[in-house]
Amino acid sequence: MSTYEDRQPKNANADRLLVVIGNGPSLRGFDFARLNGIDTLGMNAAYRHWDRIDWRPAHYACLDDVLIETHHVEILRLVEEGRIESFFLSGRMLEFAPDLAGRENIRFIDAFVPHWFEVRGKAHGLSFIDSPCFNTSAPDYVTTGSYSVRYGAELGYDRIVLLGVDLAYAVLPEAAPKGDLRLVMTGTPATNPNYFFDDYQQLGDAFQVPNPDSHAQELHIAAFEAVRDDFHRAQVPVRLVNANPHSRLSSEAILPFEDLDQILGTPALGAVIVPLTPVEQDQVLDNLWLWTQPAFFPFLGALPHRRPDLVFVCNNANAAAFEPKVHAFLAGEPRLRDCFDAIRFVTLDLAGDADLYRRENHGPRTSQGFRAGPNNVFFAALDTVRTHWGHSLYMETDCVPIRPDWLGQVNRHLQGAEPAWVTGSIYRGADALGPREKRHINGNALYATSDPDFQRFVDTVWRPRLAEIIAERPEVPFDCLIEALYETADARLGDADEGWKTLRNLSHKFRYSALIPNITSEDGTLHALANQVADILRESPESCIVHTRKLANFTDALRSSGSRPCMGELLAIVREAADGMPPRVPAVKRGTGWTVNRVRQGLARRLPSQLKHFMD
Repeated sequence: MSTYEDRQPKNANADRLLVVIGNGPSLRGFDFARLNGIDTLGMNAAYRHWDRIDWRPAHYACLDDVLIETHHVEILRLVEEGRIESFFLSGRMLEFAPDLAGRENIRFIDAFVPHWFEVRGKAHGLSFIDSPCFNTSAPDYVTTGSYSVRYGAELGYDRIVLLGVDLAYAVLPEAAPKGDLRLVMTGTPATNPNYFFDDYQQLGDAFQVPNPDSHAQELHIAAFEAVRDDFHRAQVPVRLVNANPHSRLSSEAILPFEDLDQILGTPALGAVIVPLTPVEQDQVLDNLWLWTQPAFFPFLGALPHRRPDLVFVCNNANAAAFEPKVHAFLAGEPRLRDCFDAIRFVTLDLAGDADLYRRENHGPRTSQGFRAGPNNVFFAALDTVRTHWGHSLYMETDCVPIRPDWLGQVNRHLQGAEPAWVTGSIYRGADALGPREKRHINGNALYATSDPDFQRFVDTVWRPRLAEIIAERPEVPFDCLIEALYETADARLGDADEGWKTLRNLSHKFRYSALIPNITSEDGTLHALANQVADILRESPESCIVHTRKLANFTDALRSSGSRPCMGELLAIVREAADGMPPRVPAVKRGTGWTVNRVRQGLARRLPSQLKHFMD
């Protein structure tokens, strides 16, 4: 008898992850290329789709005797083409291809299940394998999905992820009964709610009844419960995870859920959104220059295989006219250009009241409020990327990276955290706040822009409720909506208060984070700013971007100074400005002369005016 340790992968350092792919409708439109490089197990008639996309899993399973009758020719084709590493099949296949019994890469359920070994396995010359992965207290609960999990454990995988296992079967009018346990397709359905592509089942296909009346409970549900309980009882060292949030495996608490992107380490950041007005164009070029420098570069090491788009959302055509300069700059900086998939400019047609931005909270009222311009740009930005993959980083031009690999750090944050709709910073600056601002998450944040639930929240709550509030309080910006909802909600009324009901159910979707500290300040000094950024660098390694216009204003000074572009130099320039020193003179060339000149400049700027002639 073999032991579990005997069946471990030969490479002890390999990632022993297996994704078992069901064929449920939750996989409609799924990009199977996402699983390239990951060991996978597919099953049954899914090969019809795999043929169309020229894709194969590492392992294949078909344990339904009736399916074998229908598909044995195609299964044999899969065996002979040699692209699939191993097969796990019903012994019924041996009646059509008896020579498969001698193939090292083909296992049969009849060798692991005592009943089927006695009934069929012996007759085909199979040897019985007493494996803890197949020992069960529920021998009647045999399904292809659940026993594929057992087979994965037998192969030595210690983490098995279930994908596309929905467990929600609907009766098809085209599926005609034939006997007690068999259905035959009388036609190919135009739409098939049970599978991820409509012609999964075709005219003449036969298959077993999914949930026969002979079982006291739903067979497929019971089968996965049995695997879980058997592995727990036998201490089979396999972690089972469900990656389909809408599967009954989650809703009925059978297996824990994990997001597939997190499991695969897939980059989660799909877009960096930069809102842009005409007055911010020079700042954009300064920012892009800063990003080219090693101390501020978006990624370190190998670039992620999926890179975000860089999306500029322009309030009007005057702002969008800046597009050629951006493309020209990036053409001269190919390493920075390669950090992004596409460079996109979105032009809005905002004018008049729709483009208003009034910093003071008073003045003539308009229908869209004092912050109509930023509000409209924000919602337009969300609309722009709602069909794009992943989260989006909303990053105004007054946001400054303070570390290298800042986009890499954003990706890692998204991969490691429970997905939130909005992740950002509470106000951490020095200014006093009004009573209606203290809890708000700054708009420079991460947004789950591809999440349909978040999109519904934006459409049904965020946008319309903000419009209602602005009618009374025109100063409210888009990022203070949640704070405004807290203020107006009356928890004393319970469910009778819709505002409180909304917050109670959704507040966990809005999360504070140290990732992008909001330290913008009108009242704070430059010395205080430099000290706070230095403190963040020293005490908050999870922070990688700061939001403050005062610091962003010095990127041009750093760019033109000839100083080494690094965070230390940027803060030094801020402190020099705080001391009233004149700007640094750009260095013509680097080398010994440059170093001497930089020392002379620093001394000259610090000496009293009556002593400066000694430096000449």
